[in-house]
Amino acid sequence: MLDFLITYQRFIMLFLQGACFFIAFLILITSNLCIKRKIAIFMLEVSAVIYLGAPIIHLAYDGVPGDFIRFILLVSKSIDYLAPLLMLHSFNLYLKDLFFHKSENLKRNTLLLISAETVLLIGVILFVVSRFNGWYFFYDELNYYHRAKGRMLATIIPGVCMIVQIILISLNYHIISKRVRIPLVLFLVIPIISSVLSLLTHGFYLTNISTVFMAIVLYIFVVLDSNETIESAHKREVEILENYKKELEIKVEERTRELRIANEKADHLLLNILPEPIARELTDNPDKTISQKFPNVTILFTDIVGFTKMSSEMTAEETVSMLNELVSLFDKRAKDEGIEKIKTIGDAYMAATGLTSEMSSEGAIKMVKFAKGLLEDVHHFNEKSSVQIKIRIGINSGNLVAGVIGKTKFIYDVWGDTVNVASRMESTSESMKIHVSEATWVQTKEIFQYQGPFKVEVKGKGEMNGYLL
Repeated sequence: MLDFLITYQRFIMLFLQGACFFIAFLILITSNLCIKRKIAIFMLEVSAVIYLGAPIIHLAYDGVPGDFIRFILLVSKSIDYLAPLLMLHSFNLYLKDLFFHKSENLKRNTLLLISAETVLLIGVILFVVSRFNGWYFFYDELNYYHRAKGRMLATIIPGVCMIVQIILISLNYHIISKRVRIPLVLFLVIPIISSVLSLLTHGFYLTNISTVFMAIVLYIFVVLDSNETIESAHKREVEILENYKKELEIKVEERTRELRIANEKADHLLLNILPEPIARELTDNPDKTISQKFPNVTILFTDIVGFTKMSSEMTAEETVSMLNELVSLFDKRAKDEGIEKIKTIGDAYMAATGLTSEMSSEGAIKMVKFAKGLLEDVHHFNEKSSVQIKIRIGINSGNLVAGVIGKTKFIYDVWGDTVNVASRMESTSESMKIHVSEATWVQTKEIFQYQGPFKVEVKGKGEMNGYLL
């Protein structure tokens, strides 16, 4: 039977460790225990977890070579010697709280408790000293554990403390609840017996297992002695869970609202950058290449006449402020009239209409009206600004490709000869005039009156006809 237990003691210790850890958690969430008793029992159970953890590590690495392994073994074995002293100290705290409210024999109880603590302190000091002279244990070259002559002393010290605690319990036996009297005594008696037996065996941690087991039993009987405490603790657990549930629901609702607001802001920002259909497509399919060919798009370019010279005479802040005010006027008009702003490049402003699959002249008509509105915006700007500006406008219509390229800082852009010709119409336009290509003139001549045609040299296209509104 002993050989069987030695073989499977690791599983036994792991089970007891888990039980002690769970008990420690229950103690933490119990609100009806007085703080001193709660701390004492919690320390007792945590010490029990540590007390079993040391031999588990020792069993895993005993006899494994290596300097680092030796260090781990020394630490685990040191914990194995010190943990029971910590458990007895925790038990002292429990007994102190248990008898503190009893005025009868208070001095005697205090003296016994101080005696027990003194014995434990001596045990700690002796252990520290033993690490320098090898009284208690040592490891050979192969990292195998060996007991030393002082090992008996390491067993006697806790035993003396337990005897003092047994005397304390026996003197106060009549004031202890009947349900916890026997567990209190057994918590001390059984480990003493186990300690004696452990001196006769090697490889079986009987003291560790029995001490931790009695710590669990003690907790069970203490809890059973206070049904009211258990019931209150249970109610408290339910209350905590209910409160947590309510708080979680509130947090989820708050996070959902914040996420909705963030999404709305992101959508708004995206719609400021891209046309709505493109924004939706990019949101739904972020990895998809966004591109489309349109048969009849009207492109407008406008820039400020003499901007390079003008900006050289202004500060950077004045230049940016002036451009921002002017472009903001253009943006507002574009939004009001359903014009798609493409981008600004320096002082140049680019817009488009007719980004549909239909062959309609409405886009060209809208763009010419928009161009006339831009001239009005410039007049209004000049009335309020000390800086007087003039612009050129060029418009062209035709087929082109539009889409979004890249994965970062993307913009909606257009490409093709239609764009190049529109740019050429703008660069050859007169100050505060609207210069349109023949393709735009054909689609809008029934609505607007033009001057021309005028010959315009377009790179790669040769001479083309242009018209001034």
